[in-house]
Amino acid sequence: MILLTGATGFLGSRLLEQLLQRGDRVVAAKRSTSGLNRIQHCIDHPSLELFNVDAEDPRVLFERHCIDTIIHTATEYGRGAAPLYSILNANLLLPLRLAELGIQGGVKCFINTDSFFNKGGNSYSNLLNYSLSKKSLLAWLDKLAGDLKIINVVLEHIYGTDDSESKFVEHVVRKVGIEQVPNIALTHGHQRRDFVYLDDVVQAYLKLVDYGRTQEFRLETFELGTGQATQVRDFVTLVKDLSHSPTTLGFGDVAYRPDEIMCSTADITRLERLGWKPSVPLADGLRRILDTYRR
Repeated sequence: MILLTGATGFLGSRLLEQLLQRGDRVVAAKRSTSGLNRIQHCIDHPSLELFNVDAEDPRVLFERHCIDTIIHTATEYGRGAAPLYSILNANLLLPLRLAELGIQGGVKCFINTDSFFNKGGNSYSNLLNYSLSKKSLLAWLDKLAGDLKIINVVLEHIYGTDDSESKFVEHVVRKVGIEQVPNIALTHGHQRRDFVYLDDVVQAYLKLVDYGRTQEFRLETFELGTGQATQVRDFVTLVKDLSHSPTTLGFGDVAYRPDEIMCSTADITRLERLGWKPSVPLADGLRRILDTYRR
């Protein structure tokens, strides 16, 4: 059985759907206030149990079920007025609590979702509390790795349908491709990002679940993207072209941040050795999103 955090979120909901489809039994850990719209079609599945981690002691999960894998996708970015406690609870305290209980309950593997923000030891100032909490979790997981196999997934710029509009890709697709607003303010757009489609990310996680169940290791890191970087300028222009949008792209209207990440690309060699490779080119992924929203 798999314990999945963040099951109502952008990544977690799609991962939950695919785990159930392939026959896994899943406990989906969520907050009692979490919306269920993304997983409404799954909640009556006989292999799914929903669990409110803010209302019940998670210890009972490990007493009630034989959990072999924990997948942590729950994330609090801290945008807006999110208090520090909520950031630390989602990104550090909850996963550590589950990992410790997992060790006591015989869990084989803990799969952590990390971010390209923290590659190279950096702490991204725009999301500083988020970055620090994720780095702290990885340091603690390293200490636990002698008792629990740890897979750390360094996720690049994931995109797909039904993400939060606070995210760059969703914001651009909505404003330029769907609403076709008169103009949109942007940086010069010379940053290079590794845009990876949601369905490809989910397939990589499924490979890693199987890897964690069958192989022996202590802590292993897998970078997850396409292995190719695209300039943000080219990405936004592609959205405009595919949607035939009249929106004026205001490149240079927004200044770069002082510690702007100018290039990030995944080294997917280790995932390719597991038999995974990305299958959705950027233009195809954007067409899927645009077509879905138009319908």
